Amino acid sequence: MTIARANPHDDPEAQVGALLVPVQALTEAGRLAIEHLYAEHYRDVFRYALSLTRSPEEAEEITADTFERALRTWKRVPARPIAWLLLTARRIATDRWRRARRLARTLLTMGTRPADPVPDPDSEFGTWFDAVAGVLNPRQREVLILRYQRDLTDADISAVMGLSESGVRSLVARALAVLRSHPELL
Repeated sequence: MTIARANPHDDPEAQVGALLVPVQALTEAGRLAIEHLYAEHYRDVFRYALSLTRSPEEAEEITADTFERALRTWKRVPARPIAWLLLTARRIATDRWRRARRLARTLLTMGTRPADPVPDPDSEFGTWFDAVAGVLNPRQREVLILRYQRDLTDADISAVMGLSESGVRSLVARALAVLRSHPELL
């Protein structure tokens, strides 16, 4: 069976129609499996995307895109889906950053500046996260989030980040050493 994919330039009704094809093609067991996958891992994917983007709106869009991909490829989602879902979310976020960077370069060459992102309202977590972000590099932040917030194994983290398991352990150790050298953050 071939699933028609929506062209991003089509109207919204065509995009919804393209999603209905795989949903209608699902068996009852497949539909229940997707619903269970969503119910069990939505928060994990959203929080991970939020840690990558620091924008609830972007995180919601990335999460929706991640589960859309899971829906389109539901037969290929592994038995332990969390690493696959987070890797998919990471890839979607990376694609968005690349497109935004290309757009910014294009606008700069045309003499137009892109709008600055709106900062997160004063939240205690946001203030702390900004302080941590100042001392850790992005990969160190990401590995700590995956290890301690998402509670993933070294194997799962290595799949998400594209590192070896020993590379994951090394990156965690370096990130923790940086944090220990800044006791005011802990």
